[in-house]
Amino acid sequence: MTPLEIAGLKVDPPWVLAPMAGHTHVAFRELVAHFGGCGLFFTEMLNSRALCAHDPRRDPYCLVGVRDRPLAAQVAGNDPEKIRRAYQRLQAMGSFDLFDFNLGCPRGAVQRYGWGARLLNRMDLCREILTASRSVLKRPFGVKMRTPDRSDPGVWDRWLEMLHHARVDALVVHPRLPQDLFKRPARWEEIACVVRRTSLPVVGNGDIFSPQDALRMMERTGCRAVMVGRAALMRPWIFRDIHAYAQGGVLPPAPEPVEVIRLYWDLLQQWLPETLHDNRLRLFFFWLCQNFPYGTHYFGQIRRQKTPKEMVRRACVLLASEKFPHYPLRPLNSY
Repeated sequence: MTPLEIAGLKVDPPWVLAPMAGHTHVAFRELVAHFGGCGLFFTEMLNSRALCAHDPRRDPYCLVGVRDRPLAAQVAGNDPEKIRRAYQRLQAMGSFDLFDFNLGCPRGAVQRYGWGARLLNRMDLCREILTASRSVLKRPFGVKMRTPDRSDPGVWDRWLEMLHHARVDALVVHPRLPQDLFKRPARWEEIACVVRRTSLPVVGNGDIFSPQDALRMMERTGCRAVMVGRAALMRPWIFRDIHAYAQGGVLPPAPEPVEVIRLYWDLLQQWLPETLHDNRLRLFFFWLCQNFPYGTHYFGQIRRQKTPKEMVRRACVLLASEKFPHYPLRPLNSY
């Protein structure tokens, strides 16, 4: 596959791990890297207020691993000055290859702050945020966004013109409205529409549930790369499988569930403070268990355990005889 280039940064192969709050922390990125990695990793969505209030070098959300390269840092917020300062602090760490601004998160808590997808209704404020951010950034700068108002036929043209004038280097398009959450199918034809209207490198995102889906999205839309979210939470090795399929080969055998659990637990203990272990394990098992017909039952038993060690032990017992089924994946319509 042809690598994606973003202002001199090579994304090779053109498969990207999506930024997901609570999930794409350093331990999970190292898990993805263990299984072959991807062309570009993303941090969790980072809070611009917190980055201004605390030293990001001591923030577990900003920890950087050994193999999670190249790495993009995504920031969320709605205050141009705080966001500018947040990027300055992250850039000073010298750990990130690309910076990104979140215009796509549809979660209620984020939108109540006026962040994420809520900003799609405030283009003038977005212009101010992106211009202020670009003024301090020396590395490539991207935006991840959902579909703006579909009732306005000229909305994409205005957004793309604004992004161009703000000197954004790349655009990730998730073709759902904020209110769709994940309940309606992603409209890949909207990605194709954006590709036709801009010279920016476009990364497609939404409803990639198999290696075949990744190649289909590129063929149908003309996007330069594919970003994978929920499917990567269910199978952190999906990028390896996409690459094998793209090369025309047979998919490698999936690892054993117990192997994945133990490896993730080891990485969690290695990289994250103990205070985060319980929550991050619960999130991990929520998605891992969706691979199996009795996954809801398994997760119910795992989540009732009182300590992280007990969760890991119970999960290993429950999943000892399970095998990961064939693609496509069928995640719950939630994140």
